[in-house]
Amino acid sequence: MSAPTRVVIIGAGYAGVMAANRLAGSPELSGSVHVSVLNPRPEFVERIRLHELAAGTRQSATVPMRSLLHADAELIEGTAVRIDPERRRVHLSSGEATLDYDVLLYAVGSTQPTESVPAAAYGLRDPEEARRLHTRLATLDPGSTVSVVGAGATGIEAATEIAEAYPRLRLRLMSRGEIGANLSAAGKRAIVTKLARLKIETLTHTTVQRCEDSAVVTADGRTLDSACTVWTGGLGVPELASLSGLPVDEFGRLLVDDTLSCPRYPNIFGAGDAISAPREVAGHLRMSCASALPLGAHAAQNIIALLQGKERAPLSIGYMIACISLGRTSGLIQTLHADDRPRRFILRGRLAGITKERVCAMTLSWMRGERRRSGSFGWPRGPRPTPTR
Repeated sequence: MSAPTRVVIIGAGYAGVMAANRLAGSPELSGSVHVSVLNPRPEFVERIRLHELAAGTRQSATVPMRSLLHADAELIEGTAVRIDPERRRVHLSSGEATLDYDVLLYAVGSTQPTESVPAAAYGLRDPEEARRLHTRLATLDPGSTVSVVGAGATGIEAATEIAEAYPRLRLRLMSRGEIGANLSAAGKRAIVTKLARLKIETLTHTTVQRCEDSAVVTADGRTLDSACTVWTGGLGVPELASLSGLPVDEFGRLLVDDTLSCPRYPNIFGAGDAISAPREVAGHLRMSCASALPLGAHAAQNIIALLQGKERAPLSIGYMIACISLGRTSGLIQTLHADDRPRRFILRGRLAGITKERVCAMTLSWMRGERRRSGSFGWPRGPRPTPTR
C-alpha cells in the first residue's frame, strides 16, 4: 500500500480550518491523504469577536481547535519561518523539526503588522491585546477620552461596543475618509445616527500622524487629548511567502491563479487574506471571514481534484450581506450585490443586531458542519468574471 499524500496547511483561521475539514473528511480521499494543520496556538481565535473581548462584553474570543477540526486532521502547534518549495518542506521556528509535504495550502491570514500600531496605542490583533485594552479601559477615570483610529467595520464596532459598555467615557471615532464609505446612503445614515445616539464624536477626513501617551496628533497639526487610543487600521499579511521566494504581489500576498494554485508551483495552493488571485475573479473580494470560508473550501476542492487527476474549477465567490454590530443591542445589515456593491435595502436596529450575532455564531457552525460532512458548506456564486485587457 502506498503512503498517504501529505497535505500541510499553514494557518488555522477561517480558511485553513474550513479547508482542513473538507480535505480530511473527503470520501474521495478516504485513507489516501494525511492532513496536517500548522498553527501558532492550540485555540481558534474568533477575530470577529475581539472588540467584544476588549469592551468586556465577552469573556473569551477563542474556542478549542479540536472542537472545530476534523478528528483525522493532525494539529501541530508551531510557526512556519520558511517554505522550501523545491524540497517541499516547511521550516519551523525555534529549531523544531521540518514538515515535509506533497501538497501545501498557504492560509496564514492577515494581521495588523507590529510596526503599523503606534507604541502608545492599543491594537486588536489577538486576544492578549484585546484583554490589555480591556484592562486599560476599566481603569480610566470618568470623562476620559478614548480615540478609535480607523472607521472601517472593526473601528465602528469597537467604538460602539466600548461606548455602550462604558458610558462614563468619551468616545471619538477618527477616519481618513467618510464613515461607512462602502455602504449605501441609507446604511451611512444609520451608522451616523447610531454614533450620535451613543454620543461618539466623529472626525472624518482626518489623518493621525502620531500617538502619544495621552494625545493623538493629526497631520494638520492638531493635538487632541486621548487617554486611550485604539488603532484598528493597517491590515497586512505575514512575510512568509516573500521570505520563501514564492511569487507575491506588492503587498506580500501569495500570487495564485483562478484555481487558487501558485502558477510556478502547482502543488502549492492559497486561501484567505494572504493571497492575491486574478482580478477578473477576485477583484471584488475583501479581507474577511466571509471571503476566507469559501476560499478555504474552494482551495480544498481543487486539491481534491488535483489528487484525483480531475480538472480544477475556477474561483467564483459572491456576497449577499455585510453585517456590522453597533453595540450589544443594535446592528446594521447591508444587502449587497455579488460584487460587494451595496444594494438599497438595509436592516437596522435590534433585529439587525440579533442577525449579526447569529451570523457570527454560524461561522463556527459552518466549520463544524464541514467537519461532520465534507462538502456541506456552500456559498453564493460570484459576479461574471471581468475580462482582462
